[in-house]
Amino acid sequence: MKENVTVPAVERALNVLEYFSLNNDEKSLKAIGDDLDIPSASLFRIIKNLVSRGYLLQVESNPPKYVLGYKIPQLASRYSDNYTIANVIKPYMERLSQRTNQTVQFAVERGKQIIYIEQVLSAAPVNFIAHLYTPMEINTSAGAKCILAQWPAETQKRFLKETVLQKKTEKTIVDKEKYLEELRITRERGYGLDYEEFNKGICCIAAPVFGTDHECIGAIGVTGGIEEYKNNDKFEVLKNNIIETAGLISAKIS
Repeated sequence: MKENVTVPAVERALNVLEYFSLNNDEKSLKAIGDDLDIPSASLFRIIKNLVSRGYLLQVESNPPKYVLGYKIPQLASRYSDNYTIANVIKPYMERLSQRTNQTVQFAVERGKQIIYIEQVLSAAPVNFIAHLYTPMEINTSAGAKCILAQWPAETQKRFLKETVLQKKTEKTIVDKEKYLEELRITRERGYGLDYEEFNKGICCIAAPVFGTDHECIGAIGVTGGIEEYKNNDKFEVLKNNIIETAGLISAKIS
């Protein structure tokens, strides 16, 4: 038997958004309620929440009237940006995975959260798979370090003040001053490193990717077993391949 997961309040909120997507003119609460058959008390709460999140805008006050807000096109734009970037970077990621025999991921910042938007698995027997579009812990990700390292120092400090650094292994950096120093080192040397900070036996190296006006638009990284990173010669090969690929993508996008 299929489980019924319908949530009435969510259904009504989605109905309101779809209603406005088909109606460009201003609508009052009464008109919305009549057209969608939603009780006025429930509709009032739904509308207030949608306005507070930017999905609707109130354009008249007496009586209140509403139009579609900025949030929907903003989300669509972000999706489009991610899709476009993913199309551009995918061939470079595949080439990098073939060269290094490691999993390749691409991280971006969205609303002060770092997420992976694309990954390419290697031909190795074991791959390290990341969850796409899921916020990651900034102190356990080489890609996150690369992105945050490009922020102004004051922005870094404000962000860390409101962030709890989770300890995943004994090597995870949870002291905020030490993490700020890690960001400084990352920026100076041109790459970020996760050395068993997310999971024991797993390492990652990443480099920032820049767009127009030298703005950091993300970071590309490889993930693999620690033995590759303990070997100095192999580490140099990984590092050089990452930095080269980041440069090629930056040149392509800018």
